[in-house]
Amino acid sequence: MIRPRIFLKIFLSTVVLIAVTGLAATWLATRTVRDSVETETRERLRAQVDILCTLLATSPPTERNDVLQARIHALGARTSMRITLIRGDGRVLADSHRDPATMDDHAERAEIRASRDSPFGESSRQSQTLGQRMIYVARMVGSETAPKFFVRGSQPLLNLDTRLADLRVTVLGAVGFAMLLGLLGALFVARRVSAPLRAVSEAAAAIAEGDFARRAPVTTNDEIGDVGHSFNAMAARLEEEVTTIRRDQRELRSILRGMVEGVLAIDTEERVVLMNEAACEILDIAEEDAAKRPIGEAIRVPAVLATLAAAVKKQKEQTSKVRLPRGAIDRIVKLHASPLLGDDGAARGAVIVLEDVTERERVESMRRDFIANASHELKTPIASVRGMVETILDDEAMDLEVRERFLGRVLKQTHRLGDIVQEMLALSRLETQGARLATEAFDARVALREVVEDAAPLAGEHAVKLSSSLPDEACPVLAEPEALRRIVGNLIDNAINYSSQGSQVEVHARAQGEELVIEVSDDGPGIPTEKHDRIFERFYRVDEGRSREVGGTGLGLAIVKHLVQALDGRIELESAPGQGSTFRVTLPMA
Repeated sequence: MIRPRIFLKIFLSTVVLIAVTGLAATWLATRTVRDSVETETRERLRAQVDILCTLLATSPPTERNDVLQARIHALGARTSMRITLIRGDGRVLADSHRDPATMDDHAERAEIRASRDSPFGESSRQSQTLGQRMIYVARMVGSETAPKFFVRGSQPLLNLDTRLADLRVTVLGAVGFAMLLGLLGALFVARRVSAPLRAVSEAAAAIAEGDFARRAPVTTNDEIGDVGHSFNAMAARLEEEVTTIRRDQRELRSILRGMVEGVLAIDTEERVVLMNEAACEILDIAEEDAAKRPIGEAIRVPAVLATLAAAVKKQKEQTSKVRLPRGAIDRIVKLHASPLLGDDGAARGAVIVLEDVTERERVESMRRDFIANASHELKTPIASVRGMVETILDDEAMDLEVRERFLGRVLKQTHRLGDIVQEMLALSRLETQGARLATEAFDARVALREVVEDAAPLAGEHAVKLSSSLPDEACPVLAEPEALRRIVGNLIDNAINYSSQGSQVEVHARAQGEELVIEVSDDGPGIPTEKHDRIFERFYRVDEGRSREVGGTGLGLAIVKHLVQALDGRIELESAPGQGSTFRVTLPMA
């Protein structure tokens, strides 16, 4: 609610104005009346003094006597004027109100001195004789031959003071009445003025609190009404602008929230003004910890700070790449910073986009490795086939037994090429986004027995003992039969190929709750712990010095990983150097 300041200002201003006007009117009226009365009194005194001078000119007095005193006393009584006759040397000859013998010399009185040089001498002062404020008018009578004397008339201003007092009372009473009326008018005007302004103030306070639909009531057509209309127009425009800004902010937040790239913006004081969730996740900080803080305190990544600083300083786009340590795998982030320029072209801050290219870099690296490894894997059998074919063609007299041995090796290498191509196609199909397997419920024991039987010849070739331990009861799983055969078959092949002669490879299966656990174990050389994560990569071999011909295509375990993931399962490896290896596959049961 508005404070009563406007009301008090109008009210007190009116009071002060009326009071000042009343006092000024009182002073002016008093002065006017005083001047008027004094002027009138002087004119009357001049006239009467002039008459006395005419009467006394024929017989000018020279000495004091009772007859003269009596005549002057009588004239003073009839004219209500004090009359004093003064000889040229200043001696008082007669006075209508006092005994001249008791009066002082009057030669130096102001009106007497003034009358020597002008027709009339005048003065106004407090009478020492009567104790009242008097107006004096004196005239000199006489000539060069006749004795000179002065006739002085005076009259007290006692009536004037009374009249002025009455006048003051009257004027002040009128002023008081006018002040009362003025106060009532001021009260009315103040309320008329303050009420609309209070309504505007309350509407402004409501808008400041967020009620942008609030409007001020307009009840007048004057300037205050114009203020109300202008305020309402401003409020409507403000509501429209705020609605637009909020909508833009929501859209911006939605866009930033949906972006996989991190976005971070700073102002001219290098404080964080915007930061989306992706940026917080990439930089491993909380949004509330970075908001409104200096960028140097919120973010401890020198590359980000340097890129932003370069964008602001050079006022052009800057790009860089940074590696952020995140656990076992570093995160690679591409930085793209741009300056934020104002209308005047000056920098108002900067914005930086953080793009996580870890997966892209990984895929690119895998692509390069895959091409290199695939080329290397294909080169060996192709070179072998070409060499043996060229040998057969060049030696027409080659013994039949040798020729058959060479052709057998050629056939073996072509089978190897076929296996590589088939496994590469299978792996490509599994890695294709959106690829799905046609699952069905079936007894896993049947597929496991078939796989073990199919792997027996390979185990015999490597002099490895292959055994299995399967449950007596049915083990229904929800999977693709061929995928399950490929998973277990590749694990058995891997165990046989990397086991020495006389080693043992075992296949175990058991139901564990709602899951089927399949384990393929060997007592071979084992796999170091630091290489467990890489064992499922394409063409990866723990022992690089081992013959590729003996070690298979190098794609088997990568296919196993993708097949297990496609069946919503999981695969684990337990191994250590000299302790053999166990691959554990867990699949959901039907």
